[in-house]
Amino acid sequence: MKKISLFFLIISGSLLAQTFGSYGFSTSKNASLAFTYTSNSLGTDAIGVNPANLALNDRTSFSLRTIFPLPPINFATTTPLSVEKYNYFFGGVTDAQGNRVGRYLTQSDKDELNELLGEYDFILNFQLNYLSFAINVNEKVGGFGFAFTDRFGASLRLSKIFTDLIFSGLYPMKLYSLSDLDAKVTFLREISFSYGRKILDFDYAFVKNIYGGIALKFVRGYYYLSTSKNNSFFRYDSDNVIRGAWDFEIQHALTPDIAKNYGKDSIISVKDFSFTLFPEPAGTGLGFDIGVTSFINDQLRVSLAVTDIGSITWDRNQAIIKGNGNFTFEGYSSEEQLDSLVDKFKNVQSNLNTSFSSGLPTTLRLGLSYQLDQAPFISRFPGKMLISLDYNQGLNSEIGNSTKPRVSLGIDWDPAKRIPNIRTGFSVGGKLGFMWGFGLGMSLGPIEFNFATSNFDALVSPNTSKKINLYVDSKWRF
Repeated sequence: MKKISLFFLIISGSLLAQTFGSYGFSTSKNASLAFTYTSNSLGTDAIGVNPANLALNDRTSFSLRTIFPLPPINFATTTPLSVEKYNYFFGGVTDAQGNRVGRYLTQSDKDELNELLGEYDFILNFQLNYLSFAINVNEKVGGFGFAFTDRFGASLRLSKIFTDLIFSGLYPMKLYSLSDLDAKVTFLREISFSYGRKILDFDYAFVKNIYGGIALKFVRGYYYLSTSKNNSFFRYDSDNVIRGAWDFEIQHALTPDIAKNYGKDSIISVKDFSFTLFPEPAGTGLGFDIGVTSFINDQLRVSLAVTDIGSITWDRNQAIIKGNGNFTFEGYSSEEQLDSLVDKFKNVQSNLNTSFSSGLPTTLRLGLSYQLDQAPFISRFPGKMLISLDYNQGLNSEIGNSTKPRVSLGIDWDPAKRIPNIRTGFSVGGKLGFMWGFGLGMSLGPIEFNFATSNFDALVSPNTSKKINLYVDSKWRF
């Protein structure tokens, strides 16, 4: 069978990503609120966010998400250049004769383009929820949740060395480090069971009650690639010789139902490959969510949750690829000299017998919600409005996560019957920076339809936006 190079896998794999962790969650309602969800997510929306909220009333006792009538699929991507910037740098200009010619870039133009391209993570998000449901039995028993989800994830950061060399050239005695080059790709399947119930009631206290919840997640990993270490560098010395060293480690695993992993030598597709919905995993793991929610009064509730506590052990069809060594380049002209340089970079070893682990995107979530229409200082209000505030902090740098804190505000307004819910929100910080969410939710009998974007500014000003996403799903209530 035809061999597939590791380089091809890195490039093609970078087209897929997931939206769980600290900077996103995949329901349309949450996207419309700029991923403000810790205290206000109820029913199936609470799964993966805060299991304690399964014990709260979600208008009905049972809610269900499945691929009918609208598949709960989300799509999101980010790009380093907006349409406006792309047209400026690469769209050309009109000369005096009316011809379209390339733009001459000034030094400030080069500096700006270098900054835009050199400090960027390429991210594309995709998740498919086959089935999830939540049932609230009663206040004494509590609520239960189940979810069956596939997540594809990737994050690719190119080293700033590449753009520095393109726009500034090679500077003598400057150390060029590749430590910022990072690639991560995963394909995971998660089956989770969640439970939440009331823990305590308080008759004469600042807090009315406390709800608690826990979730257990069974994870099957079908693909994983990560640059776990990269200390490679080079320098152009004063004697006009380039000297450097490469020192890297790549962890790689994939389901044996697709290909045999030979590490550095490539992978070879299996001869009798046939599509199956349940391929053999390359890794398995367990994860946990824990959460609490407390009502301060009838209008205000506060929630705290830690999600995706756990890891995956990759112990089937896996490889740890390591390379290290030194090199010099002084303008070789003969084929033998070039071959000698290439041979030095072939000093790569593949460990096919040692397993490795990767963490789940563990995240700390803190949120509060206030029911504005029930506020004692408001006598009349058109419909119902819930205002929520969130703080999300990733505790590692796995896909879908960021150790940069993210703060968001969401507003969910239900103006009246037969009028769609109007939702909006703003988020700052984290890996994706500023987000402006907007969406609509409408109920037709037992079915709730939701449409949203977490990047509404792309619709208001598409030429300046760097993010493109769309969320559409449906939810059954009984």
